[in-house]
Amino acid sequence: MKLSWRDVVATLVAIGGGSIVYAKHYGYSWATIGSWRSAVAALALVGLVMFAFSSFDFANRSILNLTEMVLGSLAVVLAVIGVIMTSKFVFYSLAAVLGVAWLINTARHARHSIVDHEHHTPTLHHHAPIG
Repeated sequence: MKLSWRDVVATLVAIGGGSIVYAKHYGYSWATIGSWRSAVAALALVGLVMFAFSSFDFANRSILNLTEMVLGSLAVVLAVIGVIMTSKFVFYSLAAVLGVAWLINTARHARHSIVDHEHHTPTLHHHAPIG
């Protein structure tokens, strides 16, 4: 599997999101994640950047792409709910949805890389000797 620059950026942003979850879970007092509401807003920003750099295609109707669409929609709903009302549960739910979305995006890219590689790799046909 070849990693594109988009995969690298999405992975670095996902790691940033993971650091927000880690910091919030262990009580670090960063200004941007002081409350559950601001932590949800920070994760929502992470999700927005992740989806901006994903190789998402609305025309692709594969199961992985459709699942990513559903997760993206769920992330938007959770982000809106989490910004309106302070909720620890919404924060962790949003973090889980974004993590799974990143995994699906990576799996989808890996699948497409493998499929493209199989279609472009010449195969050798071995024939039994005649006679």
